[in-house]
Amino acid sequence: MWENIDQTRRDTAHYSVMRMADRIEVMDALRALFPDAQADQLNLVLFSTSGIHGTYNTIENAERFLANGDSSKGYGEVTFLIIHPRLVAMRYGVCNPETQDDIDYLKRLRASSHVVVATIGIF
Repeated sequence: MWENIDQTRRDTAHYSVMRMADRIEVMDALRALFPDAQADQLNLVLFSTSGIHGTYNTIENAERFLANGDSSKGYGEVTFLIIHPRLVAMRYGVCNPETQDDIDYLKRLRASSHVVVATIGIF
């Protein structure tokens, strides 16, 4: 599902930056990594990170777009960055939630990730 952007390190996730491989359903890939929308100290997600691969669009903006279908009120894609602190690795991509269930899943994943970020280095 993921490809290392450093072509000399294709077979390892350690010390890597990975992007979504072509023709992969991104919501399925997120659910494969976080089946219960629960981040932990090994895997967490930041959303609306923009950069060269996306936008600052929030999950709430995508939710409004999904409800209205009105592109003047935003758009449906949400950029994400998955962080694996102990592997010193990151994965990035853009998801396009298509249902309210997708939106709710992303919100739960974001909330659990915020809890993890707040506790790294404390416990």
